Amino acid sequence: MMHLNYPRQKEKSTPAYTFLSIVLLLFCHLSLSAQSVLLGDNAPYPNVNDGDFNLIQAGSWRLGLQSPFWTPSNEPQKEGHSMGLVTGRYFSSFDYAYIDSKPLNINSDYQNLKPGDELNWSLGADLEYISNGSLSLHLFFGEQERILAEKVKLIGSDKTVEHFSGSYTITKEDVAAGTPHIRVSFYSNEDVKVFLEYVNLSVKAPEKEGPTLSGKIVADGIRLDWTDKKANSGGKFSVYRSKSKNGEYKKLTTTPDSVFTDTNLINGMAYSYVVTRLDTSESVGSNKVLLKKLDSEAPAPPSTLKIEALQTEIKLEWNKSIDVDVASYSVYRGDANGNHLRQIAHDLTSTQYVDFTPKKEDYNSYVLFAHDHSGNKSKASQLVRAKVKAVSGTSFSDLILPMPIHKQLRTDLWGAEGVLPRDPDNGIEDPEWSYWGGRPVKDQDNKYHMLVTRWPANATKGHWEWPNSTVAHVVSEAPTGPYKVKKDTAYGFHNGLGHNPDIILLNDGTYMLYSLVDWEATLFTSKTMNGPWNRLGTMTVDWKSTNEDEKLSYRYYRNLSGVQLEDGRFLFVTKAGEMMRSSTDDPLGPYTVLTDQIRYNPIIPEKYRNSNYEDPVLWKDEVQYHMMINAFWDYRAIYLRSPDGIHWKFNPGTAYTPDNTSYEDGTRTHWYKLERPHVLQDEYGRATHLSLAVIDVPKADDLARDKHSSKNIVVPLTVHKRIKMLNKKKIDSTTKKIKILVLSEAGFDAQKDIDLASLRFGASEEVDFGKGSKVSKTKKKGKDLIVEFDGSGNGITALNFAGKLLGKTNEGKLIIAYSKLSASEH
Repeated sequence: MMHLNYPRQKEKSTPAYTFLSIVLLLFCHLSLSAQSVLLGDNAPYPNVNDGDFNLIQAGSWRLGLQSPFWTPSNEPQKEGHSMGLVTGRYFSSFDYAYIDSKPLNINSDYQNLKPGDELNWSLGADLEYISNGSLSLHLFFGEQERILAEKVKLIGSDKTVEHFSGSYTITKEDVAAGTPHIRVSFYSNEDVKVFLEYVNLSVKAPEKEGPTLSGKIVADGIRLDWTDKKANSGGKFSVYRSKSKNGEYKKLTTTPDSVFTDTNLINGMAYSYVVTRLDTSESVGSNKVLLKKLDSEAPAPPSTLKIEALQTEIKLEWNKSIDVDVASYSVYRGDANGNHLRQIAHDLTSTQYVDFTPKKEDYNSYVLFAHDHSGNKSKASQLVRAKVKAVSGTSFSDLILPMPIHKQLRTDLWGAEGVLPRDPDNGIEDPEWSYWGGRPVKDQDNKYHMLVTRWPANATKGHWEWPNSTVAHVVSEAPTGPYKVKKDTAYGFHNGLGHNPDIILLNDGTYMLYSLVDWEATLFTSKTMNGPWNRLGTMTVDWKSTNEDEKLSYRYYRNLSGVQLEDGRFLFVTKAGEMMRSSTDDPLGPYTVLTDQIRYNPIIPEKYRNSNYEDPVLWKDEVQYHMMINAFWDYRAIYLRSPDGIHWKFNPGTAYTPDNTSYEDGTRTHWYKLERPHVLQDEYGRATHLSLAVIDVPKADDLARDKHSSKNIVVPLTVHKRIKMLNKKKIDSTTKKIKILVLSEAGFDAQKDIDLASLRFGASEEVDFGKGSKVSKTKKKGKDLIVEFDGSGNGITALNFAGKLLGKTNEGKLIIAYSKLSASEH
């Protein structure tokens, strides 16, 4: 075994920019061009033996995909660890594992090893998180091992590739031992991924030396110059270009000259160039030169902007900018007069966009901008305006109110620019902890309690430490916070480990807790939110009676939310939105799956259906069942209603988006993602507040010892008014008179506060669009108000199980309520 010295070089994954007026020399790599490649980079020709791990494209590490040119030492996924391909890299999270290349004897120009031959090697690697991960590079001749690099030092959490290189001279013993191959050994702990970006191995071959290339930015493009001491008079050269440092190279030209100017390029894009010599055969490639030309001229804006008002959305379409160097478009939305423009979408590469969050009952104005690869922004497009067809109160997001400010909005907190300033006393927040989801409950002590997931903010994996989270008990005097930790772990089982906790309100006034403990759906019960929480056991689901792939059966146990039915049985919604019900009043089951995933439900409009749903919340009130579920690909959620918790009706529009958080003084925040919805219910089951887990950056960017994290916020809602149907016969579209009783309550006087002319009642399909029955007369009844509607236009059909009331108070505030369709149903 032989140990060799090697130099280490650190280079950001995104190369550093050096600005030269309006041009940019991005990178110039003077690699050796006199070589026979055994493994890896062989530009402009294809990579040899998949040394860059791009032969098979793997979008997720969970797939465990492998390269046909490399053999792993371990099963790709075993005992919580994994190894395989992901996004052009090879990774391993095993404590120790390795991959072996195929024998490196496919280069026809180098079949026979010779003592004294010099091998040049290089590799690039990275470490997922700050930890003790490293790797080693071994060169084998038969069974004889040479260690080229031993446990190289890698820096985690910086998203920076470390580069290592060196050389090795072949000995007589190597030649006698046999054909060479490469082994890369991975060392890790805490299931942290060690990434191998590339491995290169070549034989120094002066006789094969190619041209030496240089380049510079000129007025009309990128000029390339090269020299070649091996070129014959009358010889020619081929110029190749790639749109990235390691992309596919395409031939631009063949020329007898030693200079070429590339004028057919897009300003702002980086290009990699390689030149070869043409004699009796084509030489190896020159060194690579990577250049980018910038300009300072703004592109033309997009043109022919078209706008279409949909039910709750507004669709925009446009013609591309006439400039070829445009990289993307951004959309800005303003008020009816085109003022107060605010960016609502960016980095768009298509020529259409659907705004899912326009303001209702008023015009929304839009302008677009084009952005080129050089960083220039166009002038605004023409302004267009439209008003959606639906009215306020159609969508659940219309119920979201600004958050009260407890003390003050602060900027001296963790977080990206979009979440500052904010109120750290809203919900629960602590710089030492990352919080992620909990349901607020008002208990018998008149305090507000949450059992909430958390993990140390500076844990090794940052946000991805969540599999090791615990469930804490936090309490507040007010529904919006501040919540303070009362008990570090809500229960003693498994040292408090748990994730995605949800509280089920039981019919007898006590509580049941669902928590994912060690990947098992575990249930606890307690008489109060203060505990103690007694473990019942783990849930069982008869999922094999469905068509579900066994690999995805975990969705029946994770991210669950449930209610207890009137007959004592339990109804749960699964991670993907399937409904399942217990056979008896035993909450552990077994459960029978009753429906398919929510995204396959035809009641969901196509524009909402094509997403990946998770994080549902289920609740019921006096009238109906409610569900919200998060479409995490699209950064929004949907809301549905049901008469029985099984057959659902889609509510138009969004339930929430990152655009929905603001404070009473008008300050807005824009969290990167809102997930894990829960609601605070009052004694009638009505949702009064929405609790959300929020994060300021993509989860992969929330690392240890940085300024990013997550917390729980609690947002007030417009609460449904309580109304009762007085018609004894079930109403339908032929009903001539409809009478409802509007109940007064604290803060709402049904006899004085209602703008009666604004009230509409009937099917949601009518009322949501300003139609429905109008008030014909009213009558006081005690503190309450009987409202009679002219039944014409109510739109009630067999598809409706509840009537909807929409209107405004005399102060212009939203009134929303639902009722059964007959007095006997209440």
